[in-house]
Amino acid sequence: MDKDIGVVCNRVITPETLDAVAFPDPADPGRYASCPAARAIAPDQFLLVNLGFSLFERAWTLCGMEELLLAMAANPSFVHRLLDRILEHNLTRITHACAHDIDAMLFGDDWGSQRGLIMGPVMWREYIKPRVRAMYQAVRRHGKYVFIHSCGCVGELFPELIECGAQCFNPFQPEVMDPIEMKRQYGDALSFYGGISTQRTLPYADPQAVRDQVRRLVDEVGRNGGYIAAPAHAVPADARPENVAAMIEVLQNQ
Repeated sequence: MDKDIGVVCNRVITPETLDAVAFPDPADPGRYASCPAARAIAPDQFLLVNLGFSLFERAWTLCGMEELLLAMAANPSFVHRLLDRILEHNLTRITHACAHDIDAMLFGDDWGSQRGLIMGPVMWREYIKPRVRAMYQAVRRHGKYVFIHSCGCVGELFPELIECGAQCFNPFQPEVMDPIEMKRQYGDALSFYGGISTQRTLPYADPQAVRDQVRRLVDEVGRNGGYIAAPAHAVPADARPENVAAMIEVLQNQ
């Protein structure tokens, strides 16, 4: 799993320093040099550009998680200014990435815990929603697909994410949402990517239980399309090798 996500101990941005901190150049051609090479290597494959830590996560890594959440309640002008700077940076990156022969952009931004939204729905709508809408719509205007990754219990946002322009949701954790029910409710407008449990099934089940879960997801969530079968997140170090092999076996025989 990621080893670089933890407590922020060296804050770069505070309300006093925000305007003075220089962001990296989003128009630097070196950022996009791999796009033509990737297309040349895989001319017929689906090419996805990842814009990780795209908004909320980028903000808290710059100013601190506790500081950002407190400021959402006590210093909204600072939060809006910070998120607007990140948005401006990202929109330039989107423009340059989408100028290449790519198929989609993946936005990574974890908003959820296992029990619900970290900042709650009211603050998500104030601070996050208008800016993700701007990013998703920028991608859609270029004729590319919008993939999003948000860990945790965020299923309550699906109608608004669809409204904003999201087309495929990852990681689709079965511990916090029912994949079959999510497909039933939103499968006409949203595709799903993930769903195979990395918290319970791959580490703790037996191979037959893995096969059963993967087949059920493929058969029910994958009915009529709209499903990319995959582990719900990076396969953890404690996953049983025989379970990983069982998952691969089912997926290779579809």
